[in-house]
Amino acid sequence: MRFRFAVAGIGAVFFTMTQLAACGSDGGGGFDGGTDAGGGDVTTCNATQTLCGGQCVDTSNDVYDCGACGNTCAGGEACCSGLCVQTTCAFSVTSTSPKRGNQSGGDWVDLTGQGFTPDMSVFIGNGRAPALVIDATHARIQTPPGPVGTTDITLVNAQGSSTTHKAFTYISAGLDLPWQKKPMQAVRGEHPGIAVLQDGRVLIAGGTTVPDHPEDALATAEIFQRSQSGDTVTPAAGTMGVPRWRDAAMTMLDGRVLVVGGPSDDPSGCTGTQCTVGDLFDPVAGTFKATAGVMAENRTFVWAVLMVDGRVMITSDASSTVEVYDPKTDSFSTIALPGVHYFGQRIVRLRDGRVMVMGGDGCGTGTCTVAQNTVDIYDPKTNAFTAAKPMNVGRTQFTAHVLPDGRVMVFGGASISAGGVNAPLDSIEAYDPTNDTWTVEPYKLSIGRTWHASALVRDGTILVMGGYTQAGSCAPSDTVDQVDPVAGTVMSFGTLPDPNTEWNAVTMLDGSVLGVGGGACGGNALPDLDFLPGSPAPN
Repeated sequence: MRFRFAVAGIGAVFFTMTQLAACGSDGGGGFDGGTDAGGGDVTTCNATQTLCGGQCVDTSNDVYDCGACGNTCAGGEACCSGLCVQTTCAFSVTSTSPKRGNQSGGDWVDLTGQGFTPDMSVFIGNGRAPALVIDATHARIQTPPGPVGTTDITLVNAQGSSTTHKAFTYISAGLDLPWQKKPMQAVRGEHPGIAVLQDGRVLIAGGTTVPDHPEDALATAEIFQRSQSGDTVTPAAGTMGVPRWRDAAMTMLDGRVLVVGGPSDDPSGCTGTQCTVGDLFDPVAGTFKATAGVMAENRTFVWAVLMVDGRVMITSDASSTVEVYDPKTDSFSTIALPGVHYFGQRIVRLRDGRVMVMGGDGCGTGTCTVAQNTVDIYDPKTNAFTAAKPMNVGRTQFTAHVLPDGRVMVFGGASISAGGVNAPLDSIEAYDPTNDTWTVEPYKLSIGRTWHASALVRDGTILVMGGYTQAGSCAPSDTVDQVDPVAGTVMSFGTLPDPNTEWNAVTMLDGSVLGVGGGACGGNALPDLDFLPGSPAPN
């Protein structure tokens, strides 16, 4: 029989003792050391128990063998469905599906547990996740980027907090060259909206068939899907309420996609509220529906992020506000910015849940000057923006990503107005949110790039792809840089099927990379998706 003694401040001490009985005794004074009623050793347990150290235990709630034999919870912790929880099962995560995801983030995870409340915040490690509480025992989150390894999930609400240990695992995997070309049904140039759906498919909405021609923008959308029988690109069943280009598409926690921006570049393309309404894509029906609410102004050159409370924040050209869409009320509201960001700005959600808007063009007042280096950060605690430390270099039409270690990294761009393809930059900067500082990295892109695309991928590197690389030239590039922010290196990573610029890219749920858009100034838009398959994830 195994005896377990909990010693305050020390933890659990295990003692295993064998049967002690004198030879020839009648057993009345002997010690039972793990025998069944017939006197034999315990070797089997019922379906709800596990044999651990000669004893049958329920690993779903045994603090000494929580989830597995020998996995002992710390003093004061509970064992909840096989996971150690600090402090009570009444407010905890007891399972996750899936149990692991990519270190680049963006995975959709269903949580099961107890005591979930509408005001609950969810943290994976120290990264806050966008969360939708469905009921007291179910929630859905989107993972932020995070370092490789097994980590905790912490719940916080008005009553307190609870941490479930070793509840989720971040993994790493690579990509398989060469790049591939996937034909679309229509040519979609100049930053069409692109969003990874919760089932792994990718929605591509809007775009223009002729670069710099908003009158040729599209109200249609297409869906890219991977399968064992082959990759497909099919038209969405419905159309948007208005043609859109340079639009944004964002998958929300309820699975729908918000598509906004774009139509107001063309005075003939929309009238009245058509220019300020959004479209909601239903991935099950494959159709679009107009939002009930409308934005406060026409939004062009838009970019969007999913906020931790499930709303969507939208930034746009030449506006002193951001727009915020609330899917619960189907309405928009505005939040003031400390200053105006002009076209070419970018927006990201930090790992702690704040939102950063940065950079922009230098031609906002009619005279082109140095691109903007201003940075503003929104804090969900105050529901307001404040100015943060500016970048070292003004940038427009650059790209930005939040890294697994929490830093924000920006790549390239133009140091003067990007409208004329001026001064492509090869520099890389990183923002440390812990001390509000920007650092110019000692390594650089292989060549200056602006109007390029980039993607944070599963191995923690960033692929920086295509773009304009020559000042005053509309010739796009087909080169790809792989930036490793941990090793501090930049290496070539294959060649695109065609030179491309003015486009977007995403990392899919299976780790593949998909790029769409393109169409150089004065040239032709491309009818293809650029695709790079992800390597199989480790078991």
